[in-house]
Amino acid sequence: MKIRMERSELLAGLARVQGVVERRNTVPILSNILLEADADGIHMFATDLEIGIRGTYQGEVLQPGGITVSARKLFEICRELADGPVELAEQDQWVSITSGRSHFRVASLPSADFPPAPEPEGEVRVPVARDVFATMIRKTFFAVGDIDTRYVLNGVLMTVQAGPEGGEVIYRMVATNGHRLAMIERPIQVDGALNVSAIVPRKALVEMRKLLDEDGGDISLGFTDKRVIFKKERLTLVSQLVEGTFPSYDRVIPKTLSTSITLPKVEAAAAFKRVSLLCQEKTWAVRFSLSGNTLTLAANHPDMGEATEEIPVVYEGPDFTTGFNARYFIDVLQNVDGDSVRVETDDPLSPCVIRDSGDPGYLTLVMPMRL
Repeated sequence: MKIRMERSELLAGLARVQGVVERRNTVPILSNILLEADADGIHMFATDLEIGIRGTYQGEVLQPGGITVSARKLFEICRELADGPVELAEQDQWVSITSGRSHFRVASLPSADFPPAPEPEGEVRVPVARDVFATMIRKTFFAVGDIDTRYVLNGVLMTVQAGPEGGEVIYRMVATNGHRLAMIERPIQVDGALNVSAIVPRKALVEMRKLLDEDGGDISLGFTDKRVIFKKERLTLVSQLVEGTFPSYDRVIPKTLSTSITLPKVEAAAAFKRVSLLCQEKTWAVRFSLSGNTLTLAANHPDMGEATEEIPVVYEGPDFTTGFNARYFIDVLQNVDGDSVRVETDDPLSPCVIRDSGDPGYLTLVMPMRL
């Protein structure tokens, strides 16, 4: 194989796969990227056997074929090259890289040994706009579990349910780590019956966010029994779904709550950040005290000191004191769109529901802490 590509095009393709490639893998070839050249263009594919990204890029195919080379090392080399054409050629399990006066020779592994890109069948398409999907991921991702032993919490539950007549239905995403929860709903238009329930893993969501952050391009989202398929222009991401049953989150969300507080978003976020500077880092506990139209936040560190701050709020009710993880509140406040949030609860030991004044289809839930 022999190809010639512009550095910018090659670098863009290599950058997209860095999060997928496993640097420390028991299967050496999975640290590589597969490059294939044919009449349709130059294709790059990387996988860790659970998630894979394949893209087609522009370039000159001087000799068709395929090679695999270290994804990390090729990316580092390309990043340091000057702008201009880059030529890659394979010979006897070595890849030569030439750009201007720079020459490199990097070890390769046979392309025939690289795992093939999956070709899912029976895909169910979910018609969701690019900006809507990006917003839904942003507003739920922070609540996803991180290396949780309960594997189903290491992903986001995506559901779509439509009646046999089609029309407007609800696309929902839910994430939780057992201590907090985020749920967002958006109406979508479908033709015919549609029923989807799938847990998309955290790593796949990270890579989807990166692709969504890039400029332009419509997206396509589809599901099979075991995989999620995300497409954008000449890129395809395929990931295995998390197997298992997602917790019954609807049972945790209270239907009616007796206490309601309206907080200004910007002021509350800044106050939580300041007070959290003197939280104990293991718990990030903040005392949350209401009296009249004033919310008092307080934190205490046995070795460092203490901090308090008052925030004017809209509240009518008896004095109220509980505790929350400051980071959980900060994450919520950084992701709401409105100027204020409504905090609802029943008593100091009840779950706290936070609603976004600028998005009626979005809510979060934070469990209290014993102080």
